[in-house]
Amino acid sequence: MIVDIDVGNSRIKWRTLCAGVVSGRGVDTEFNDGVAEAIRCQGPPARIRLSNVGDDSVVKQIENVARQWGCPIQRAITTARAGGVVCGYDMPSTMGVDRWLALLAAWQHWRGSCVVVDAGSAITVDLLGAGGVHQGGYIVPGLSLMRRSLLGGTAGVRVGNEIEVCVKPGRSTQQAVVHGGLLMVRSLVEGAVSQLTANLPVKIVVTGGDGELLMPLLKGDVCYIGDLVMDGLDVLFP
Repeated sequence: MIVDIDVGNSRIKWRTLCAGVVSGRGVDTEFNDGVAEAIRCQGPPARIRLSNVGDDSVVKQIENVARQWGCPIQRAITTARAGGVVCGYDMPSTMGVDRWLALLAAWQHWRGSCVVVDAGSAITVDLLGAGGVHQGGYIVPGLSLMRRSLLGGTAGVRVGNEIEVCVKPGRSTQQAVVHGGLLMVRSLVEGAVSQLTANLPVKIVVTGGDGELLMPLLKGDVCYIGDLVMDGLDVLFP
């Protein structure tokens, strides 16, 4: 059994695969004994494929569990090229490995121009050209962070947790904040698509915790893949 683990800034996602088929999965806020036992119950782990952009203390916990299980860890890093994709960063090692893995998976799925949107604690938008060349990307605050920044920086603004998926002008402060954030993200994605369009189709590939929330707002050839980063692990470590 192969174990894929994606350690993000606010969530830890995992899945187990037997003979290439997903046999178990979970999403947690921390890696603890309960998570380790839930994974082990799926079968004897042969190896762990790991993506980490979070706290290194989580990696140490995973390493301890791997020693108990007697299985190796394959830890992903961003490189100049892999899986048919060329990194667009001048210093590839400074690019978040989750973004890199998402690009590898998107290329593996479509082999064409893509805009890859990861809507998590931060929202990242990466441009992948038709030849598999990463053309760079954008990073902006995630939807929750946008709302919290207004709460912290503007005494008169109070916004609840409810999200109405709409970009019409707000008729209340709550609507103005929420709709404004969604419109900013949609405009960013549309701008990225326009930079890749050269009479060629562009696929918009969305992932991340708020990804499904954004889907109704995006136009064109759009799909949502929740496991995109972990699919990238499968490209890097087949």
